[in-house]
Amino acid sequence: MNKDLFENEIKEKSVEVNIYADEIMSKKCPVTNSNWNYIGIIVENIGKPLLSDIINERFCNNFDKESIYYKKNNKLVHWVDIKSADEKNICKRWFEYILDPTKSAEKFYSYILGLNDSCLNKEEFDPDNEFNSKYNRFFRSAIKYALKSFFGDQKIVIKNIYHEQGQQQHHQYFPWHAIFKLQNEEPKFVFETSEIEFLQKDHTIDEKSNLVQLCDCFMGAVTTIIHGLEVSNRAEYRKELIDLILPLVQRMIKEPKNINSSYKHANRIMISFFPKEKTTIDDPKRYQNQFYTNRTLKYVQDNSRQLTLDF
Repeated sequence: MNKDLFENEIKEKSVEVNIYADEIMSKKCPVTNSNWNYIGIIVENIGKPLLSDIINERFCNNFDKESIYYKKNNKLVHWVDIKSADEKNICKRWFEYILDPTKSAEKFYSYILGLNDSCLNKEEFDPDNEFNSKYNRFFRSAIKYALKSFFGDQKIVIKNIYHEQGQQQHHQYFPWHAIFKLQNEEPKFVFETSEIEFLQKDHTIDEKSNLVQLCDCFMGAVTTIIHGLEVSNRAEYRKELIDLILPLVQRMIKEPKNINSSYKHANRIMISFFPKEKTTIDDPKRYQNQFYTNRTLKYVQDNSRQLTLDF
């Protein structure tokens, strides 16, 4: 037991969190033609709750179910299916919240891990269930890196881990294996749950799904900036949202450690990619210096070209 000079017990600093996660699978990089998968997590500091803020932003603090605006603001928001001004405006308010550090600096924590599937060695994963074998390993890595980056060396109590429903929930290892491994590897991680809870996206069934939707939208916008915006009838809504969040994403990728950023994103809103290059399975250094942050932003390239043509 640690004590100060006056024999008073020194209590170890700790933080309690909930983790929300989602994924995007099989996105082709138009620059390198490689195949990418993404894991996205949002971490909520329970002492400074995020969920209530995101619900308030959704409804503009108007919870009168008889109001004409309540129905407009009660719609499910899914990045690839944004097809109305109402859905766009909900997402816009969420992005504006993220961009405003006076609101989000101690509440919104997010990490996106991009995996270059074309550079991963298939020999390292279960050939009978390759997707879940990869996902299980890197999901654990994402949680570890994010929590340590966000909260440093203090004790971290993980109350719950929520993941959007998907094929992972049917895998025999995924619901419990990451928790089992992390609590044995990390003495400062304390888990109060033994299994991941799977949530559907519908917030009218479970209000926690608001953060699953937020994770989907934020990760969707970030990856669209990297991979480019597909031409479609619905693209106009997403383009407005992308243009709003673009300055933050550029700093996440080009200036990840900039502590003077107006967004206060350093060690709080992060993205990284793995691996930098393909190595052989017997290379003892195959995991060294393989994480990186700088990627070509296809959306920026496309818009710069369009501006040149218009001029």
